[in-house]
Amino acid sequence: MNYDLSAPARRDIKGLTAAIESAEDAASLQARLSVPRYGVFDLAGRARRSPIIGGLLLAGTALDQNGKPTKPLQVLESIPELDPVDPDPGAVVAQLAELSHGDLVTVRFSDGAYGDFGVTGIAVWSVPGTTFLVGGWLIGSAGAPAPRVTELVRLAPVGDHPWPVPAQITVVGEDIGID
Repeated sequence: MNYDLSAPARRDIKGLTAAIESAEDAASLQARLSVPRYGVFDLAGRARRSPIIGGLLLAGTALDQNGKPTKPLQVLESIPELDPVDPDPGAVVAQLAELSHGDLVTVRFSDGAYGDFGVTGIAVWSVPGTTFLVGGWLIGSAGAPAPRVTELVRLAPVGDHPWPVPAQITVVGEDIGID
């Protein structure tokens, strides 16, 4: 395992702003984001300029607001286009069966609105539906893969990587405002 999820000690706001401004529509980008609920994770795919919000989106995630980097955005860089993945539902089911909270994973998704993209980060378990997520994206629930998942690779089990593991999601109300 040699995947680095380090967030910079200090965000380079000017550099992030320049990267956002120079990104072309449909550019292949990788964004490192840090969100308390999901930890630090990488989101990779084709970015889109939204005419509605006027900002740059990657897999539906806003990378800027009024031209300024969003708070979760830590790093933004151009990458080669992602190689296509031949979905193997059996392999995804097998990997999902072995998944534990805190494992380092990379997951590929295919979505009609966002295209093909990947998320690499820490698998987070959630009690509603015995669900696993990475970077806020559903990996699977009750042992069944999410419909958009085309590939799931367990890079390292919990304890075999140095990255902080976010807490399990045990209360739905924390996410949707129910007490």
